[in-house]
Amino acid sequence: MISSHSTRKACIFKAIFVGIALTLQGSQVQAETLRSQLETLAQENGIRIEGSDRLGNEPSRQVEGDVVQRIKSLLSDYNFMIVGQTGKIERVTITSLKNVSSRPKSSGTVKTQRLGAHHQVKATLNGPNNIGIAVSLLVDTGATTLVLPESMIQRLGFTREGLQDGISQTAAGSVPVKTGMLKSVRVGDVSAENIPVSFISDQKLNGARLLGMSFLNRFRFSLDDENSELLLLSK
Repeated sequence: MISSHSTRKACIFKAIFVGIALTLQGSQVQAETLRSQLETLAQENGIRIEGSDRLGNEPSRQVEGDVVQRIKSLLSDYNFMIVGQTGKIERVTITSLKNVSSRPKSSGTVKTQRLGAHHQVKATLNGPNNIGIAVSLLVDTGATTLVLPESMIQRLGFTREGLQDGISQTAAGSVPVKTGMLKSVRVGDVSAENIPVSFISDQKLNGARLLGMSFLNRFRFSLDDENSELLLLSK
């Protein structure tokens, strides 16, 4: 026969065990955030993550697919760059939250100038020094960010502390880059703020300056090749 004392003791131990289990379960749920999920994925695949401090406290997400697809899904609300070669990701750099600033100020059609098979537009860039610099940019949907020569770093007011060193994979191979954030970019009457930019050595760029996806993806855009027009519509 089991005494009432033994029964009470068993109930107490059971209550303690359940309490500990619930506490551990709660801690696990609280600890599983988007950041920890991304860091675990990176660690499992030997990927270096830069800029994870820019992530908020978003909860984890259910993602599927290969490593690249899962990273893109996890960072769908952020601007980021994936760097690697021969099919292996080496580094993921998170630059900023998407649309942290106001939406583009307007929509419009911008006349382009033909340069061989490419289209070129006039733009005004504002860096940390808030001095507008007029440049010509080649429209390049294959460029992840807006790309400029390193000789423009000082003109735009960037300091060493305001840039991050990295490596980017291009058609010519891996090249060193410095990444930062332009305060604004204006093309015609259309502008957007907080645009990621990559600086590459003047020699590698051969005088080219590229209007890449860090600006273009702020809009619904289309390029009219026949009429030499770039249409930019606010999302």
